[in-house]
Amino acid sequence: METELTINIGGLPPFSARGCEQELTPISQGDFHRTINGDLIYLGNDTHTKYKSTIKCNDKAAIATDGLYRGREIELGCIQRLWQKFEANQVEVHLDKIPVEGSLYAYNEDQTEIAILQSTDKYIQLNTPNPGGFICYRPKLTMRIIQYSLNTNEWGIKVGWQMECEEI
Repeated sequence: METELTINIGGLPPFSARGCEQELTPISQGDFHRTINGDLIYLGNDTHTKYKSTIKCNDKAAIATDGLYRGREIELGCIQRLWQKFEANQVEVHLDKIPVEGSLYAYNEDQTEIAILQSTDKYIQLNTPNPGGFICYRPKLTMRIIQYSLNTNEWGIKVGWQMECEEI
């Protein structure tokens, strides 16, 4: 396998996605303002996070572009991992995002893996007793393509591509 990245359309031909980089950035859902007393306040929604994703890759081939266009809805299996804390003896954990199949792990503070008994969409059931710790997973995000670009260095025999998406 060349990459953990997955995209449900187009595709990743051989030698098109080794060493990809992904940046997930929370999308602004409000603004900061100063009160008359100079205090900084946030006027926005802080109950959920939507992400912007920028993926960059330089390899020997480009991404397959069939079906890719601005505004297209895609399902993106991220390479960027998300971490979420859980408390001691917590049995059920609600994840912020749906995990990519096979990417879900739970660890305690000593980096010992904790058994996950069951997982369905955003809910997981942990083995107890447990000392608490962190859950790690690659999110599967439903996104829209904002833009993508292809580039080639003919003499350097390098091809690259970049894609920007925003979560729906």
